[in-house]
Amino acid sequence: MQSIITDGNAAGLSNHYIKPKDSRVIGVTDIIGGGKTTEVTFKTSGLTAGTNYTFFCSFPGHYAMMKGTFTLK
Repeated sequence: MQSIITDGNAAGLSNHYIKPKDSRVIGVTDIIGGGKTTEVTFKTSGLTAGTNYTFFCSFPGHYAMMKGTFTLK
């Protein structure tokens, strides 16, 4: 996760703090403000069942608290 965050910080806000076409990233949302919600949809065909995948807020500094995992069953 840290290398994605480092590359994302360099990519800047206009790229949602995610390096464009980063093969390590499977889904991205727009940056949203406090109290707002967003959704993301992505294909799971390239994911492995039983593997933990990490999601996080890419806004600088937010990833420390705004993160979690999901597992494809």
